[in-house]
Amino acid sequence: MLLDNMDDATPALKLLNPSAEVRLIGQSIEGGRNRFGAASERIVVAAAAGTSAQLAYDLPEAIVLSETRLAAWVSCNRPGAQLAATVILPRAIDDETGEPRRLLIRSNKNGGGGDWEQLDFSDIAKELRSQARVARAHFGGVMDEREAKVTQLVILAPGGAGHTEVWVDQVAMYGVLNVGGKAPGATPNGVVPASAVTPVENTGAATATTSPVAAVSGKPPAVPRIIQWQGEPLEFLQKLGFDAVWMGRPPVDAEIADARRLGMFIVCEPPTPEQMRTLPLDGRFAQVMAWDLGTLTQPGDLELCHRWSQAIEYYESAPSRPVLLRPTGMTREASRIADLVMIGRPTLGSTISWPAYGSWLVQQRRLVRGGTPLWVNVETHCGAHFASQLGALRGSSAAIVPATFHDLTMATAAAFSVSPRGFCFQSQASLAGGEPENQLRGLALELTNLRLGLAEPWLAGGKSATVAQSSRPDLSGLVVKVERSHLIIPLRWSDQALAPDRKPNSQPISFKLPGVPESSDAYLLSIAGSQRLPAKRVTGGLQLTVDHLPDDAFLLVTEDGYAYSHIERYLRQHAARATHARVELAALRRQQAAQALAALPGIDARAELAPVDAQMTAVVETMRRNDNAAAFACAAEAERLLDEALARVGALTAPTLPAGSAPLPLDWTTLAELRSLEAALPNGSAAQPLPGGDFEDLNVLLQSGWQRIEQSVAGVKTAVRLSPEAPGQGSYCLELQVQSEAPDGTPPALAASPVWVTSPPLQTPPGHLIEISGLVRVAEAPLGLADPLVIFDSIGGEEGAIRIESSPAWRPFRMVRVPTPGAEMRLTIALGGVGRAQVDGLAVRYIPLQGATVAQTPR
Repeated sequence: MLLDNMDDATPALKLLNPSAEVRLIGQSIEGGRNRFGAASERIVVAAAAGTSAQLAYDLPEAIVLSETRLAAWVSCNRPGAQLAATVILPRAIDDETGEPRRLLIRSNKNGGGGDWEQLDFSDIAKELRSQARVARAHFGGVMDEREAKVTQLVILAPGGAGHTEVWVDQVAMYGVLNVGGKAPGATPNGVVPASAVTPVENTGAATATTSPVAAVSGKPPAVPRIIQWQGEPLEFLQKLGFDAVWMGRPPVDAEIADARRLGMFIVCEPPTPEQMRTLPLDGRFAQVMAWDLGTLTQPGDLELCHRWSQAIEYYESAPSRPVLLRPTGMTREASRIADLVMIGRPTLGSTISWPAYGSWLVQQRRLVRGGTPLWVNVETHCGAHFASQLGALRGSSAAIVPATFHDLTMATAAAFSVSPRGFCFQSQASLAGGEPENQLRGLALELTNLRLGLAEPWLAGGKSATVAQSSRPDLSGLVVKVERSHLIIPLRWSDQALAPDRKPNSQPISFKLPGVPESSDAYLLSIAGSQRLPAKRVTGGLQLTVDHLPDDAFLLVTEDGYAYSHIERYLRQHAARATHARVELAALRRQQAAQALAALPGIDARAELAPVDAQMTAVVETMRRNDNAAAFACAAEAERLLDEALARVGALTAPTLPAGSAPLPLDWTTLAELRSLEAALPNGSAAQPLPGGDFEDLNVLLQSGWQRIEQSVAGVKTAVRLSPEAPGQGSYCLELQVQSEAPDGTPPALAASPVWVTSPPLQTPPGHLIEISGLVRVAEAPLGLADPLVIFDSIGGEEGAIRIESSPAWRPFRMVRVPTPGAEMRLTIALGGVGRAQVDGLAVRYIPLQGATVAQTPR
């Protein structure tokens, strides 16, 4: 019923919320830059970062119907422009003014910025119902949305450094039943006081005024860094760089007050639907930034999670607060219930490579519903299965192997490829403890948070535009663009490039960026300093060259001086602390290495540590010169040399226990246990066939307790059979097969392995190790999932799995595990993609543990 091409000589837009933070700079009708008609309206505002300018267009009053829709063509120099509507509630009278209440109803769609795009608001009636609940909780009394009338189309222009420039053309209104008053444009727009509209917070762009929750607590960070809480003081965690804590229960009032005082936030389980009837989700939970519904592992949990989510939506007073789910193999289903999905898997000590982990994350990204934001879960220490076996060896329930800064850097760098909207760091032990393992974790996490903070503007508002190819085939760069600045995150795509025992390539590395102006400046960034890089125009783009590329570095290419000014300010504030943390971390790890080497006979500790000590001496010299970047680099090199020595010593100490076979991850703190295990292996019973593990008779297999399990996946056909095709032993072998039913054989998107088999349970005598061995063949690498053929057990878990991507000939495998007393062991064989795999000759052996302590009671 309305179509205005903005050709009138009188400007139609007006600023609703003028303040010290939001100011009108200029406004005019301009010809020459229009999409429709003869002109468009240009408006320039100055708005602080985190605020929005509310630019209103008066509409004829119309009752809000389900068919009511608003649209406007907008060009904005920043991403995040959003459409909203001013709605009057005739049945909700303000007790103080006696006038009907006004609400600002926001759409949930953000503009991308740049050239012309149409902003559309088609869910006004739906958003009105949900946002009226917020106003009802805030103002109290009756908030009757019946007969609500839309009176203004509002464009929310995001603020930031410099001026925000908005061009508007062709404003339209559809689905109107009744029209009252004069047509828009007949008279100049009058002035509407900013206080006349009560904004209601939604998931869109930030605004100058906030919801009742945000008014008390402040706005949560765009890309939060969250730690699993183990009772540490919040001040301590804040100093490590965390924005929020992740609790396993609803917070008590004292915890909420503490978080509010510090400006921190909470991720936690919501009250049950029954509790919500007497415990409303009101301003008391202002510091809760997301409700965590827990893990989603079984199809039977879907209905429960859906009902819980519906109850939260009904009782929620802050519609912008998301609901979180953590799926295991049910990523697609989780994204249809929750507003946020957390993904992640064990990586520390695992046989999964970082490239495979990155591919798995991308696969999960493909499975979620479009537009669903992701949080990525990152381990800070080895998983529960490793910790349980290490605790059994030490006779202690407190046994962890901390992640190194290199581990955390690689895990978060892999996550950049899925544009995460938050990082959750998993922790099962208090970081505030004085144990060396927790001190190392704290320092590595502080450095990781500083690194993520350096990249935060690109994480929060950037778009993954392209991939920068490098001069090395195993290295590329993910390019994230914000306005005229490109941040390049180096991604290494081979195990050789990722291995810490590989010496750095001495050849310079060059990256080529297509479509980047020659006038751009290039920098190598670390959290301790920056370095100018040479860049030149070549065929196909801009080429920049770096002599040495540390694992934790970024590359910045920008023609925007403000972007580099931000980096300079950040480095001035944090570089000194980052350097001290890196030096302290290297010194603690060197101390660990010295203690471990001193206990190993036949190892020349002085020779192993001499290169490390040379770097630590250089650290002292550079610190005296206040050269943060040089001291940081020396400490980083000392850690690389320690990793190189650890790999070398580990190969000498436990040569038959590589990753996957060993029950423990390789670390300076586990070398003594690995040596004891290696010494115990020659002893023990002779290998005997696992019940049914010769795969010669189907009846024996079934009677022994073997089970076949399938996950129903559209477009996939699975099979498990006893195959006579060239078995490893005897006449038959076990064969798993996954076939694509697509006409062209394209592998579908798989959330988890579609087929697997499990063995009967095995009991281990007290004080013994258990060893499983067998033969495996994978003619061609399975397609469709980052996991190929995976063999794991219930004691070692998936983090201790053996992964076989390709083995045309039969090859042996072995896994050694440390059971806790009374624990059962089941073996699982899973095929993760389209392809075929064979297993044969499974055998079991029991090995007495001598010279090591084994816990005699369950943990």
